[in-house]
Amino acid sequence: MPKFPYPDLSAGPLLQAIGAAREVYVSGCAAEITALPQMLGESLPGATVTGILSPLVNEQSYASAAAGRRCRSFFLNAGLKRDLARGLVDLCPWHYGQMIDWVSTGVIFDAAVIMVSPPDDSGCVTLGTQADFLPIFRHRVRRLIAVINPQMPGTRGHQPIPLTAFAAVFVHDRPLLSPRPAAGDADETTQTIAQNVAALIPDRATLQLGIGKIAQAVSRGLEGHRGLRIVSGLIDDDVLRLDDAGALDRAIPITTGVAIGSQALYARLDGNPRFAFSPATATHAAAALAGIDRFHAVNTTLQLDLFGQVNSEMVNGRLISVPGGFPDFQRAARAGISGRAIVALRAGAAGKAGPGIVASLSSPAVVTATKTEVDLVVTEFGLADLRNASLDQRAERLIAIAAPGDRDALMNDWDRIRRRAFGISEPVLSGR
Repeated sequence: MPKFPYPDLSAGPLLQAIGAAREVYVSGCAAEITALPQMLGESLPGATVTGILSPLVNEQSYASAAAGRRCRSFFLNAGLKRDLARGLVDLCPWHYGQMIDWVSTGVIFDAAVIMVSPPDDSGCVTLGTQADFLPIFRHRVRRLIAVINPQMPGTRGHQPIPLTAFAAVFVHDRPLLSPRPAAGDADETTQTIAQNVAALIPDRATLQLGIGKIAQAVSRGLEGHRGLRIVSGLIDDDVLRLDDAGALDRAIPITTGVAIGSQALYARLDGNPRFAFSPATATHAAAALAGIDRFHAVNTTLQLDLFGQVNSEMVNGRLISVPGGFPDFQRAARAGISGRAIVALRAGAAGKAGPGIVASLSSPAVVTATKTEVDLVVTEFGLADLRNASLDQRAERLIAIAAPGDRDALMNDWDRIRRRAFGISEPVLSGR
């Protein structure tokens, strides 16, 4: 292991480097410095610590009641939920376009503590597995603090940063974070949904895949495709499988902002020109995505009502998730040339979540994507094409891919909804 002429990361020197600060940014995702919350202790009174803290691997909050220190997050994990209940977390359930605008113009960070790769021969480091936001606002950070991790891969796609740009440099040798292995293979329902989705994606399409078991199963269903390209906010080990299977266009780099996966994935990234780690302005912004031919966005959701509104965030009054890049990718896919905005979900009830196709979203609920932002809806019972469909056609097509045992009730619910909406006293759908 190479030796670096910098001190090991420790609380005292780090806090001195951060100095007096009201706004602090920290690495997250696989690049989280997990010792950092403990090192901060009761320091930085009145400050707010912001990070991209993924529930896939990040479990901590950076808030401290004793210090009056808050944590700002765009995602939820166990520690954040705890501190959110205590009033110490500012949860910002924004889509990525709003996040880009905010870091570009809405905040100036006094300090940023960033995990980076070892320096190259020219003394420059990369952001490794998390290049989504820092490149957008790096020039506006008052004090950049580098934490060199010898296990962080040096990645391509963004501008390397000279170590001379940092106010302080430390070394912290730790494995990057990896998610827990999935428990078993995808069940039959998930595999059926994935097969239905994979059949919609043509060869040579540009693909964005969300996270979760359905997305992973879709990836496996695409191994027989050819010429696919990847532009996504996050990649995992499934991208390696697609590449190794020959499904991806070898002439075009895999574009992403973040990688979360196995240590084998991280090792594959080191110095590899197959991967372009790019800021969210390249992976999520409408201006960047609109010109991509055959851009197919595939994302999963919890509920979808008969208008076509998507709820990916709340079930039975409980906040489960946040929008993330879902709305950005849906809009871009609909706006692009020959693009498709695909939403996949389980129609049948599964555990506490209830059925996926519902007459009305659960209350309280939030609309993650509007009815005009969805092209195709896929369940285990088929495909509903909502493009150019009338109000009633949308409902009828969605009912047709609902669980068979739910369809009669959904038809009756839709009849009541439309009669109330249009002031009709008698049922009329029976004569359609």
